[in-house]
Amino acid sequence: MARFLKNKQKSQGAPPGSLIFIGKQKIEYTHIRVTQYNTDYIKEGNLKSLDKISEYLSDNHLTWVSIQGLHDTQLIGQLGKKFGISSLILEDILNTDERPKFIEDDKHLFIILKSLNFDKNISKIHIDQISLIVGKNYLITIQETTEDYFKEVDQRLYAGQGKIRTYPSDYLCYALIDTLVDNYILNIEKMGNVIEEQEKLLLHSDKELIENIYHYKTELAYIRKNIRPAKELMTRFVTSDSELINERTYNYLRDLEGLVTQALEAIEIYYTMLSDQQNSYNATISNNVNDVMKILTVFSAVFIPLTFIVGVYGMNFKYIPFLNYHYGYFILWGIMLIVTILMLIFFKRKRWF
Repeated sequence: MARFLKNKQKSQGAPPGSLIFIGKQKIEYTHIRVTQYNTDYIKEGNLKSLDKISEYLSDNHLTWVSIQGLHDTQLIGQLGKKFGISSLILEDILNTDERPKFIEDDKHLFIILKSLNFDKNISKIHIDQISLIVGKNYLITIQETTEDYFKEVDQRLYAGQGKIRTYPSDYLCYALIDTLVDNYILNIEKMGNVIEEQEKLLLHSDKELIENIYHYKTELAYIRKNIRPAKELMTRFVTSDSELINERTYNYLRDLEGLVTQALEAIEIYYTMLSDQQNSYNATISNNVNDVMKILTVFSAVFIPLTFIVGVYGMNFKYIPFLNYHYGYFILWGIMLIVTILMLIFFKRKRWF
């Protein structure tokens, strides 16, 4: 399956709002985890369906519903009915090729983002789609796999540290996005370390090096395609006047916007670095070819006068000087050696080799 564009044959010709999963199913079963907390307590449980999800919602605590597994279209449809979510939004959530975006209505904030994971063993980036739905006193996250992207946030919730247990759902949303963006920078840094290590090999015309350069340029382009829209997303988030966003949260969102910019700048820096490495590699190859051509040219230049001498004495005239001389053959060789030595000395002084 293509990485930059997913196969959308399933949704071809379907009416808007059709709940069709586009992407690759990454886990067998869908998992639903519900976390309820306030300043005094926190508890967690697992659900098999969303039939009784309303029982977990209350104004007395904040509820975080985490859905792991995006392939179950019936579950996503049930989610839309339980929380009053538009089918167009649900369609975007089910499309794993959807670009990062921010949408708001009277009751919710909808955010679609990507997660990064750089596998150093195969030097490849894996990207999963994560959707966040912010409502009053609840937040819903939907992801493709069971990967624990928000482990640090869970730890902070259970430890009761900082503001996370005292702030509303918009701050929890900020904390989750902050974790994803930090992960962007960490994974870009991992790839960047590998790219920087390649610079030591630029003086060697190794075919594997140029293959790696093209490979990492493709990976960075893939990252950029999935992260660049996050800049626009954060700008819209910061400038939103939704009642679901607490005034105190805006400062954190602005800081988060700066981190997204930093991640994008790092991508551009490493992409430029790879282009420079490619140019340096091509220059090294050209220099090596020039060195070879220089040696061959010197050899050709040396043999030109020798060929001339041999050609003259190879003519079929009856009377040629020294032709019948007893030591003529050795004299000719002596002349040829002297000419060769003189030419090599001349080339050396001119620094032509």
